Amino acid sequence: MTSVPNLLIAAGLWGTRLLLYTPAGRTARIGYVLLLIGLTVPAVVDLATLTLGPPLLLPAVAVGLILLAVGHRSSQSLPGASRRALFSLGAVLLLGFMWALVSNEITDPMQGYRIFGIITSVLGGAGWMAVGVSLPRHVTRRG
Repeated sequence: MTSVPNLLIAAGLWGTRLLLYTPAGRTARIGYVLLLIGLTVPAVVDLATLTLGPPLLLPAVAVGLILLAVGHRSSQSLPGASRRALFSLGAVLLLGFMWALVSNEITDPMQGYRIFGIITSVLGGAGWMAVGVSLPRHVTRRG
């Protein structure tokens, strides 16, 4: 994950706050705030220092996505496809972070970076696309 895409994702999530935050319960609101913090803080730090730091807040993003999906379970504001996309993306990002914690002797010769990159960048990117595709359909149906 890099700074500019994180800021773009955070801006998109901020734009859907009336859908994701306002009608949600407490669990989903906590997840939404965790998600925005986990995306914006590392991005701003990376841009300010002109470096690419480690994804230390990736668990906050993953847990935020999972809480957002679980918190909307009883709400009618999000369709099932959006909730599944949010939950699946959170699970994939959490798996990627856990993979980075695995000992280097167990992982591949590149010290797990290829596997971590595939999990978080490729599968995570596909997950963000799934979230993006599922949300606009719901917004246009309601409006």
